[in-house]
Amino acid sequence: MEDGSPSNIEVPRGSPPRVFRELEHAWRHLDYLYEISKRLTGFEGMERTLPEVMVLASQALPLRIAVLLVGMDPSGEPVPGRPHLTVWHAGEVTDTQLVLAADRAAATYAWLMGVKEVEPQGEAVARLEEGGTWVLPRPPTRAEPAFITLPLVAKGSVFGSLQVEAAEVLSEEGLAFLDAVTNQLAVALDRHHALQREMHLRQRAEVLERVQREFLLRERQAYLEVEASHRRQSFLAEASAVLAGSLDYRSSLSGIARLLVPAWADCCAIDLLPSGLGGAERIAMMAAEPPGQPPGSESFVARVLASHPWVAFPASPEGLPEGLGRVEQAEWAGLPSNIRLPIRVRGRTVGTLCLIAAQPGRYGPADLALFEALAQRIATAVDTALLYQQAEEAVRWREELLAVVSHDIKTPLLVVRMNAEMLLRAARPPGEERRHHGRRHLESILLATGQMRELIGGILDRARLQGIPMPLAPQPWTVDELFREALAVLRPLALEKSQELVVEVCPGLPRVLADRERVLQVLSNLVGNAIKFTARGGTLTLRARKVDGMVRISVKDNGPGISSEDLPHLFERFWRASGVSERGTGLGLSIVKSIVEAHGGTLWVESQVGVGSTFFFTLPAAGP
Repeated sequence: MEDGSPSNIEVPRGSPPRVFRELEHAWRHLDYLYEISKRLTGFEGMERTLPEVMVLASQALPLRIAVLLVGMDPSGEPVPGRPHLTVWHAGEVTDTQLVLAADRAAATYAWLMGVKEVEPQGEAVARLEEGGTWVLPRPPTRAEPAFITLPLVAKGSVFGSLQVEAAEVLSEEGLAFLDAVTNQLAVALDRHHALQREMHLRQRAEVLERVQREFLLRERQAYLEVEASHRRQSFLAEASAVLAGSLDYRSSLSGIARLLVPAWADCCAIDLLPSGLGGAERIAMMAAEPPGQPPGSESFVARVLASHPWVAFPASPEGLPEGLGRVEQAEWAGLPSNIRLPIRVRGRTVGTLCLIAAQPGRYGPADLALFEALAQRIATAVDTALLYQQAEEAVRWREELLAVVSHDIKTPLLVVRMNAEMLLRAARPPGEERRHHGRRHLESILLATGQMRELIGGILDRARLQGIPMPLAPQPWTVDELFREALAVLRPLALEKSQELVVEVCPGLPRVLADRERVLQVLSNLVGNAIKFTARGGTLTLRARKVDGMVRISVKDNGPGISSEDLPHLFERFWRASGVSERGTGLGLSIVKSIVEAHGGTLWVESQVGVGSTFFFTLPAAGP
């Protein structure tokens, strides 16, 4: 058949016209059923397929309206009370006729499905409602057409209905044709819904699989986070044990560097500023080549040591990082994972912890928190070690006090002994001269005993070198008076070694604002050392002059001098030059320095080996 016309039919000769017409109708119905089955084979949804099917059916029968109600949703699930509505009609049909047909189709569908009422769904309903009304006023009964309703059956169950309105009464042959069309439509719909159910189940399975995959992924992520947290806690516990295992922070920090490399970093550097002054000291350094480095490529460790300022050189005090938890950006390509954290204790930065990794994005927020906690533990361990060293120093200081007393008391005792011997020799001159000599020597003995009393106070001065402020009672004093009082005790020692004491005070020199006993202690120590280290027959010179608003006092000798290697350590506590035969505690000059600085002055020395030494110190000039 072409363009919808029936094929040529051969009819036996002598057949009546009625038989011919019946055969012709039968062949035409078969041709249309064939075309309809072709349309239904490519089923693309009721809104598109039903009009195509009904157009073909209307060419075989005088059909005006077709109303299809299917009690299944798009996924193929049954919903008898809310059927999907699809309407087809010829061009001359009015809206009133469409509403009447849809109303009758809904009532028939409800009877077939065994439900009380239905709520049809679909675009056709929206076109029919015209403002939300489903049932319009019914037309007169004389205009009621003939309706034919055929159930849609699949697998023995009714799942919908097809209502058809014809322009005339249909013959049995036409009813058979409609029944065949309905059966084909039911099969196509059932197949379509089966495919929809399968697709829906497949989609549900895919959703379920995706949800399960996401769940497993989250579960694995949670497990990895718990494992990483356990690893970080284990590392922190191990690091704490290493830091607590020794009071030698140098060995402890070397152990920390070994824990960090290569487990947490490819390069680690720890710098400290224990005193808070001067350049940092490199305490620990550890580096390892990262795994998976291509053969023949440039060494990672060599590149870090040659290029990275945090590792190539210890950190300077000015370059210490501010604040906590700073992740630094890469300073060259290929090494983006860098962390530098300050090591702080009691509000003071005492060093830095630097970590470098070749892997990009190696460190996250949790790792940063871990290393901040590690830096805090390092700071506590270093602070504890330094406090322990100070405690040991205090114990050693206490043990040195006996040596200090036994050393410094020798000079006044020697004066007492020499003056006592002179008294014995002076007892020979008769009369007034004898009394004059006795009085003078007795005065020297009294001065010596006064110095011994001051020495007891000097023990407290040494204790104050540990941090206790030195109290002063400054008053105006002339330099002549201070020189005279200091040399009254020391001159016999110089005479004993045939040494010459020269005093030079500039005319008009202002008085100094000083604590008398403390300044006499300074002069006694400097002049006493000059006498001690100057050979017999040498010369000692005391000078005083005004310089830049201060009074500068110097003690010069022509002794052996001080080597350039010893000069930087001269005023350190407990330091003694190795080549000096005279035994001492190494505390005298450190005490002199603390006294001069407590007055606001400065102490320094100039010396040349084989020529002699000159010690200078300044004191503030008193007002008029």
